[in-house]
Amino acid sequence: MKKHLCFVLSILFISILLSCSNSKFTNLNASKSIQSKQDSLAFELCQMYGLDQGIRLSEGFKDKAKLTQNLDTLNFKKIVAFLKANGFPNKELLGEKNFKHECVEGAFVAILLHNPHRLVNEQIHFDFFLNEVKKGNMKPDFFASVLDKYYWAKSKNKKTRRVFYGSVFGKPCIQTKEATNKARIEIGLKALKDDEFVDCAGEELNMPKVRT
Repeated sequence: MKKHLCFVLSILFISILLSCSNSKFTNLNASKSIQSKQDSLAFELCQMYGLDQGIRLSEGFKDKAKLTQNLDTLNFKKIVAFLKANGFPNKELLGEKNFKHECVEGAFVAILLHNPHRLVNEQIHFDFFLNEVKKGNMKPDFFASVLDKYYWAKSKNKKTRRVFYGSVFGKPCIQTKEATNKARIEIGLKALKDDEFVDCAGEELNMPKVRT
């Protein structure tokens, strides 16, 4: 009887050890798989950033402006596809270590700032990124900066460039106060006070197209 009991206990003990070992092995493989996926996604973003910055820092290219524009278009398509397939780039998606790399966060920022016209002129992309703002993935003041980059670049007066939303790129015109504040509220920002505008009397105003 005692021998039988010892045998049963031995089998049970070995089973527990094997179960623990398998569990650890499974968890280790799962951890490696997650890390591999995070590294792969981070590398994908860094490739985009490399294209974005590489063309701008390089010299000696013929038709550099046209090539830059083509690469910006390509990168924009890639970042939208990345977001749709994987979600917004953050520490949870990419891992804290990967997220610290300049190229990881820089890719998203640079690509949007180099393609503001895609958000201003294309409703589908405006709505797409506004949805990221509403989900809390993108800050509304950064979204405003991307949009204002378009108006800043289009401003006729290069010395005192005018914007529409009010951002790091400058102040909007008091003449667009009603439209500006309505647009700011739409993207999650507070309305501006009168002293946060500038008087643009006699200047061509930066007004967005009417959205349908």
